[in-house]
Amino acid sequence: MSAFGLARQLGIGRGEAQAYMNRYFERYPGVRTYMDAIRAQAQRDGYVETLFGRRLYLDDLKSRDAARRAGAERAAVNAPMQGTAADIIKRAMITVDAWLAPRADANLLMQVHDELVLEVELRALEEIKAGLVARMQAAAELAVPLLVEAGHGANWGQAH
Repeated sequence: MSAFGLARQLGIGRGEAQAYMNRYFERYPGVRTYMDAIRAQAQRDGYVETLFGRRLYLDDLKSRDAARRAGAERAAVNAPMQGTAADIIKRAMITVDAWLAPRADANLLMQVHDELVLEVELRALEEIKAGLVARMQAAAELAVPLLVEAGHGANWGQAH
């Protein structure tokens, strides 16, 4: 995000937004290093990858149009993280669906962003919640823990 975009989103001046961004990158220099490295790799290869190897080709990195080029650069930085998150939830969904297939007391209904929504008989709730959390946490081996929470309720809103 640019200082202009941050300023607009937060309703502050562009200078204040730029100062905030400068402090952020001073405090977390690894973020800037990552962003610079991924942009350079994308320029060199023409694509970025998720941790699971799924590629996003970014032809606009070579565009003469500065706005299109900037958009492709933002996508190059965001896609590996967002795409990896999508890969992880898809892997979890496949594992959970296979686990639930022979059961009559729980069904996978849908995926919403980084959540799986199930319909579960009350008598099986605690067992299903424990099994769901374990399977979702095992969907990917990362250098950081994959934190998973399970809620329940009569509807999706109550489950939060």
